[in-house]
Amino acid sequence: MTRHDQLSAPPGPDRWDRPAEAEPDPVTPPENRHADLWSEHVADLTRFATVIVGPHDAHDVVSIAFHRVTHRLDGGHDINNLRAYLMRTITNIAADQHRSRQRQQARDLRAAAGRPNSIPEPAAPDVDLRRAVADLSVQQRAAIYFTYWEDLDSRQVAQLLDIAPATVRRHLARARHQLRKELS
Repeated sequence: MTRHDQLSAPPGPDRWDRPAEAEPDPVTPPENRHADLWSEHVADLTRFATVIVGPHDAHDVVSIAFHRVTHRLDGGHDINNLRAYLMRTITNIAADQHRSRQRQQARDLRAAAGRPNSIPEPAAPDVDLRRAVADLSVQQRAAIYFTYWEDLDSRQVAQLLDIAPATVRRHLARARHQLRKELS
């Protein structure tokens, strides 16, 4: 056989007749994993966020929390209890937003106080349960939500929020006291 024949000849049987090696299972793309996690947790997270930040901001808070957590997962971090981690992330984001709004409100009031004719009058006291709950701290709202809507005990709430059970009980006591005061 000449060199030309060797080059143009089809590959030998050892190359083509070998059974195909088992290819490793393709890794699920992050987009698919994220979609699965989103569909699994979105309803629960949205209910929780709605209680914590209200219906207008709930979807945004859930989206931000989900983005942060999936970014950590993609970075190789191992999260043992994903639901609890997502709930805690929502609580942290809500607290950040609450502090930011308080600072903005204080700046606005200081700016308005600089103009003598534009000082806002205090609102008349009226009983509004939603407003009373909204006036609670984020941690108090989270404790109220998990205790009364999810029917969890202080140990379970503490586990979800990554705080001590005594801290949950303290948040509940303070929330009840503040609600009693505002609603009486």
